Order: sequence, then structure tokens, then C-alpha cells
Amino acid sequence: MAANRNRKKRPVPRPTEGNLARKLDSRELERYPEPYGRPEVERQYHRRQETAMERRSRQHAAAKAAVRAAQKLSPGLLAGFAATAALMVLVLLCYVRLNAISRSIVDMKTDIAALETEQVSLLTRYEQAFDLTSVKAAAEAAGMTQPSDSQIYYIDLPGADQAVSYSDNEIGLPERFVSKVKDLFAEIKEYFQ
Repeated sequence: MAANRNRKKRPVPRPTEGNLARKLDSRELERYPEPYGRPEVERQYHRRQETAMERRSRQHAAAKAAVRAAQKLSPGLLAGFAATAALMVLVLLCYVRLNAISRSIVDMKTDIAALETEQVSLLTRYEQAFDLTSVKAAAEAAGMTQPSDSQIYYIDLPGADQAVSYSDNEIGLPERFVSKVKDLFAEIKEYFQ
């Protein structure tokens, strides 16, 4: 502790206020030529007094800036803002629609996966129900036998294979045109849904 007391305390540096530049006294000013001397400094930094006319013009400019008339909005500016707002709403609606479509796609994919697993199980049951060995055993148990060659007959018909359908009510040309137009509109409506 005695050693701590004997130590010299260092002075705490205090903040300096003002200009730290060295002041020149009159002898040093006489050494420098005219551009570096005092008269040049006074000429550069001497502030002249404001005239009454300058003071009034400054006050008038300040008052004019303080009370500025409201500017009129141009119709082009309003139309631009309205168009921008409409486009922003449309973009937002498109994002909502896109989100709904993507959600429905995810739902459809889960439905497809469930239907594929159900298809596999149904195909297995179908193959088990119609196994050829079990069908053959059931047919033999019922007394059925395979036909012999003498029991098979082939028939050849002259002419090409044709089928003609007759109906009692014939549809006229205007009714067919109207039905085609209705079908076309239904397809267009279905496409945009």
C-alpha cells in the first residue's frame, strides 16, 4: 500500500474546447508577406453588415416558403396511381388463385396415390377370383368339357362388316347446328374454369 501511495498520479486529460491552432502574435505576422498576413484573413472572413433591403428579401422568402399554396393533382398522376393500385390488386388475386390451384393439385396427388393403392388391392382380388385353374376346376365339376374339333364350325359371310342404325326421329340441320354451338360454348366454359 505504501508503494501505491508513493506513485505519482497521472493527470487526467481533459477535453479541449475551441480552436487548437496556434495564435500568431504581431511579430510573427510581420514576417509573413501580405497574402499570408492578417489583412488577407480579415478580407476573406470579415462579414459585412446586412442591408435593410437584403434583410426584407430574406424575410419575404422565408415567409413565402412557410406559406406555400397546395398544388393541384394532375389527372395523369391520379390515373397512374389508380392503374398501379388496380394492377397490385390483380397481382394479389392471381397469387390467391395460384395458391388455390396448387392446393388442389396437392389434394389430387394424394387422391391419386390412394386410388393407386386401391387399384393394386382390387387387381389382386380380381385375379384371385378369376384364376384359370379355379375356373377350370369349377367348369369340370359342373360337367362342362372342352369342345372337340368336330363340334367347332366356322361361318364365312359374303360382304364387309357393316351396321346400319335406323331411328324414328331424324334431327334436322338447324337442330344439329344449335347442338354443336352449345357443345362449343360448353367446352370453352370448361376450359376457363
